[in-house]
Formats: sequence, structure tokens, C-alpha cells
Amino acid sequence: VDPPRHPRLATTRDEGRLLEERFGMHLALTGAAINALAALRVTTATTSLVLALYRTPELAQQLRRALVAAGPNTAAMLIEVLAGKHAAVEPLVRARKLDRYCGDHNEMPNDQCQPVALRDFYAALVLGDLHDPRATPALLDALKRPAAPAYYADEQAGPTQHTAIFDALRKLGSPEAAAPLLAIWSDRKVDVATRASAMETYGFVVRSATGARELANIASDNAADELLRMAASLTLARISSDKADVTVMLLLARKYLDAAETKRKQSVGLQAAADAADRTFDRAKQEVDRAKQIVLDATRDPGATADEIRKRTQAAKQAEDVFKVAKAKHRDATAPFKQATSAMKAYVSYARMFQTHAARIGVAIRCAGKADCFAQTLTLDRDAAARHAATYVKDAPAWSAEDKTALVEAEIERAMLELGKLGGAAAAHTDALLDHAVSDNRIVRQSILLALPKLAKLPCPSCVVKLDAAIKAGEGKATLGELGLETTILRNYFVWAGT
Repeated sequence: VDPPRHPRLATTRDEGRLLEERFGMHLALTGAAINALAALRVTTATTSLVLALYRTPELAQQLRRALVAAGPNTAAMLIEVLAGKHAAVEPLVRARKLDRYCGDHNEMPNDQCQPVALRDFYAALVLGDLHDPRATPALLDALKRPAAPAYYADEQAGPTQHTAIFDALRKLGSPEAAAPLLAIWSDRKVDVATRASAMETYGFVVRSATGARELANIASDNAADELLRMAASLTLARISSDKADVTVMLLLARKYLDAAETKRKQSVGLQAAADAADRTFDRAKQEVDRAKQIVLDATRDPGATADEIRKRTQAAKQAEDVFKVAKAKHRDATAPFKQATSAMKAYVSYARMFQTHAARIGVAIRCAGKADCFAQTLTLDRDAAARHAATYVKDAPAWSAEDKTALVEAEIERAMLELGKLGGAAAAHTDALLDHAVSDNRIVRQSILLALPKLAKLPCPSCVVKLDAAIKAGEGKATLGELGLETTILRNYFVWAGT
């Protein structure tokens, strides 16, 4: 059923309130129906659910759960949608002009409307959830189309369809995508953002170190775009098992550590002036606070005259004016010290990023393709991860707890990626992954969820049971909202996969 007019099309405030009420009621009723279809796993409702994805994209998250629960036939239908060949979706796109944005109120003439890629965006979004590698060719074909926003909200462009396509390719992890993605990120004519996204996705699909040297060169190139350098270093850390690439990461880290040391020395030289400025500021703050307190005491003193209160108020006003000047002088006097300190911390943070990349490569070197070793990373604590990292980064055991946690995350992420690439050969470790899927750590849980559908032997009833437990354990935790959704979607996949 088509929804009522969208509230953004209202021309008056009263009409807006009326449309909001009607539209909100429609979303509530439709959402309840979608949830019921998901719970009942109604396979005959797939077409209706796909159409709802385009009629009411506001319910996309609920529809993702329901479409995955509907079973394996959903993938074939969405591949048709992505190819622009679905008999029901295409007429809907044309009739409702879902392929263009003509202003929030549809006020723009046709020749000024902007293209949108709503169809490709939502089809790709759900295809990733279905873990069917047969969708890979269709996703790669769709990736050839020019990037366009999936939608506009309050005249602001949303993510492009390429975002959803890259996300789907990461989830599918099909090696078939490696060569096309390599071609995209290697092409200097492609825009930097697309190259960086293709590069990061490449790390999830490639089954070798092909392209590692090019990635190392980009990461080490001071003249390269910063976004591209960050993507290159992360992707190299996800695919390499070469000690030479550990050296690359450590050299990059050393550059930032040296810069941090320079800023630290600067901050030491500037600290005396900053401390003196702090003392002057504190005295000025005490003076203005004292003047305000005198006024407050006078207002509470029944014996104080109006003239006394007025004089004290004027004195407080003068003290406040003096304090404003002192505050500005303090800001200027302490700025060089704060800037040097802030830069030092930023440089150390960049260095830590490259050092954790070295840890990613380190776990691949240490485990040498052994599934047992990769699975054991799930039991790592911070100190053990730091000891592993100390093979390359000598001071890792002295790092902060937060930095050591990043080492744990880096090892587990790379290990889960390798287990996923091993596929059925690592099936014996399915239960270990499921037992740790309750993790509240975003990187750890996401890494496990990516690996599970690639290595679990199907059907997998224990996957459903243990993911249900993970979902229940996360109930009420606001920080797990997106993780909870992804866990539920994967659970819905395992309900029917392999049956």
C-alpha cells in the first residue's frame, strides 16, 4: 500500500501536522506488519517486502530483518532489482520518480532535478545481508554506474549507492571481486573517495598479497592523498604476512613518533609561560568570584542599603570586565603550549595506528595460516596482545589500557578475516566464534559476524541459539544498537541457510 503524502510536502504548518500524524500512523502499522512477517518467516511476502523497501525506506532496518528472514529466494529477486529488471519495482521507480530528487517539495523543474540511486542502494544493502556470493557479479556491474546519493534529507545528500555496494561486497567476501576492485583503486582517474573505498573492500575479498607492494608505496608516499594513504595502510595490514610490511608500518609510525617528540620538546619550553598565565588567570578568577560573592552577601543582608548594593554591584561589574580581558590574555598566552601538546597527542595517535597495523600483520606471521591459532586470538587479553606486539614494538607492554585494547582489536579483526577466508576449512571453530559473539566491543563483534557465515557448516542450528543469546545479552544497551541489528539479521539468515 502506498503511504500517505510525506510531511515534507506540506505547504503550511497545519497541513504539516496533519501529514505527520497520518504518515506516522502508516509507519507504525506497516512496521508492525513487517515485524510480524519477519517473525513468521512468510516467504510468499517477499515481493511485498521489496516494494515496501522503496515505498517506505524509513522502515529499511525492519525490512532488512524481514527480507533476510524470508529465505534464499530473496537474493534472486534483489539481483533483478539491482539489474533494473524487476517487473514490480521498475514501474514503481518510474511512477514515483524514485530515481531523481526535485527538491523537498518537488518544486524543481525536471531539468534541474538531481539523480538519486535509491534502487541500487537498498537492493545492495539487503544483498549483503543474504550472504549469497551469486550476487557478486550484479554488485560489480552496479558499481560501474556513476555514484549518486541514495536520497536527500532536508536538501542534504545522503550516502551514495557505492557505499552500500562496497558494504555488500565486504560481507560476501567473494574472491571474484578482487580483480575488479584492484582495477578501481589502481586507477588514478577514479576519484579518491571511491578508490579508498574499493581499496578497503579489497582487503576483505582478496586471497593473496597481490597489490601489497602498490599499497605499501601509496602508504609511504608523503605526496599521496591522506585518505588514500590511510586506506592503503589498513588494507596492507589486512592482507600481508610479510615482515617487510611490518617494517613499512614501523617506519611510518617512527615518522609520527619523531614529530611527537619534537612537539613534546616545544611544549616543555612553552610550559613555564603557560603555567604563569594559569596563575594570573586563577587570581583574576578569584577576584571576580570574590566580587560576585560580596554582591550576593549584600543582597542577603537586611541591613545593607540600596546604595551599598549598587556600589558593590558596580564593583563586581568592573571586576568582570577585568576578568574578560584576563581570560582573553590567558587564552592567547596558553595557546602555543596547548597547540604543541595537542599536536604531540595527535602524532602519537597516528603512530599507534600504524603500530596496531603492524600487530595485524604480526598475527598473520605468527599463525602462518593455522586456523587454531587464529581462533585463539578471541581469548586474548590486553597484556597478551601487548606481549605479541612487543616482537616489533618494544614499548607496547608500557602502553595505556586503551592502546592495548586497540592491539587486541587489531589481532582479532585480522584473525577473523583469515578464518573467513579459510571458509569450511575453519568450520571446527564456529562454536568459538559464537561464544564470543556476545562481545560489546564493536570491532570484535563485527569481525565475528563477518566471519561466521563463511565458515559455519550449514545448516547451523547452534548459530541461531547462540546468536539469540547474544541478542538477549545486548538488550537495553544503547551502545549496541547497530551491533544488535546486525546480529539479528545474521541470526535470521542462519534460521534457513542450508535447510
